Amino acid sequence: MKILTGFTGKQTFTRALPTALLASCLMAFGATAAWAQNARLELSQLDRLASKASEVANVSLEGPMLKMAAEQMSKKAATAKSQNKAFAANMVQRLKGIYVKSFEFDQPGGYSKADLEGVTKQLESGGWKSIVHVEEKKSGETTGIYVMQEGGATVGMAIVAAEPKELTVVNLVGPIDFSQLGSLGSLGALGQLGGLAGAMGSSKPELQDRQATTPKAQADSK
Repeated sequence: MKILTGFTGKQTFTRALPTALLASCLMAFGATAAWAQNARLELSQLDRLASKASEVANVSLEGPMLKMAAEQMSKKAATAKSQNKAFAANMVQRLKGIYVKSFEFDQPGGYSKADLEGVTKQLESGGWKSIVHVEEKKSGETTGIYVMQEGGATVGMAIVAAEPKELTVVNLVGPIDFSQLGSLGSLGALGQLGGLAGAMGSSKPELQDRQATTPKAQADSK
């Protein structure tokens, strides 16, 4: 299992565990891996659009790389005293993976519905539920938001944002707190998430970066 890869104390650890407890742990790990795998979309078919696009963004963060990114985000949030960035770091720490494919084209028609067929089929048949669909006829923009739930908890999210000259697909794998979702909008290619909290009717408005209001901070500002 990937969860145990590189763990040098694996044999000693497994031998010391009672059989029943070990079985329970493996079942729990298996369940986590199962939903994580189900919530992971196969996006490689979109790579063929790269040759047509003028700008391409490809984000694939998981495992150690995702953990490292979360740690760096936490440090930057503390340095900048940014509550919004702190929320983003906290959310990323709990995710299993962040995957983004984004393409910008010089002219409309750089992609077609056929290019998205592989993604839409997964979202229609893989346990996903559509929760938001916005279509702006004047601008030609469409946005679809999908979630995968298990036991009442959201374990995955997908966003498909299509414009005449731009296409972005975002796939988040892991537990998702909708009240903190908007904070991820500060992360480059995840800018589309910035307004989602409000668009989905979240009871918490998107938090804005602000300086800490501790007595020391107030004194320093005088």
